[in-house]
Amino acid sequence: MLPEILKVAEEYGLTFNPRYHGKKETLCKCTFCEEDSRPGKGNKFYLSLNTHDQVYKCWYCGVSGGVIDFEAKLSGLPYNEVREKYFGKRKKPVHPAESLNARQLRLIGWAEYKRNDRYDFKRNRESVLRDWKNYEHEELVKHFALFMVIAHIENQAERQNELLQYMIRSCHETQIYLLFTRLLAEYVKDEEERAGWAKEGTNIGRAAWKVSLSTYDFGMDKVVYNVVFLYHMLVMEETQTHIKGTHKNEAIMNDNLSFAN
Repeated sequence: MLPEILKVAEEYGLTFNPRYHGKKETLCKCTFCEEDSRPGKGNKFYLSLNTHDQVYKCWYCGVSGGVIDFEAKLSGLPYNEVREKYFGKRKKPVHPAESLNARQLRLIGWAEYKRNDRYDFKRNRESVLRDWKNYEHEELVKHFALFMVIAHIENQAERQNELLQYMIRSCHETQIYLLFTRLLAEYVKDEEERAGWAKEGTNIGRAAWKVSLSTYDFGMDKVVYNVVFLYHMLVMEETQTHIKGTHKNEAIMNDNLSFAN
């Protein structure tokens, strides 16, 4: 039996709108984007909890899901660990590819395949997992690069906040578990201690920052375009020349700066 989402929210100390507490739609402050905790928004409660269906959604940042996912995000524990807390361990280990939900499979082009032929999907689990890991790596790199650009914008608080909210929504749309939290965890590390994807993102972020700075254009569309463009230029160069290593990647970025202008 699923846990009650209201009790989970209470356990983790969320702030409720007293007028709606305990009702079918219970409203509380969003602990994920914290937009309704900003100055002047004391009477705003963007996070909606459906106490009948045990699901949640923030009407500002768009994060949503079921109660198990909700507790996993609040606690920082893996989804399967929270699930085991309520339902116990599975007798037979599940292949990681079979743990991907329909939205995750749709993002890598396997949803219809699984729906049409589950047996053949099972035979191709390694290919599915490889596609997911490639997708995850690409999104981690691009989002870290975007975060690097946003973090270094100065004297444009409104534009910086607009980009940050866009990125938070984008992180949720990727369906990658705790993506935004992982970005923050890598950002506070010394550069040499960062994961490989974060180092790649750092190089792309610096290049994208230089492009935006050269034109002083930090519009959302332009910043996102620069990051995506430079990422794909890097992939093309690596495919053609098999160049490896951080210093060589930086050289590629510098060579391609003129293309992004």
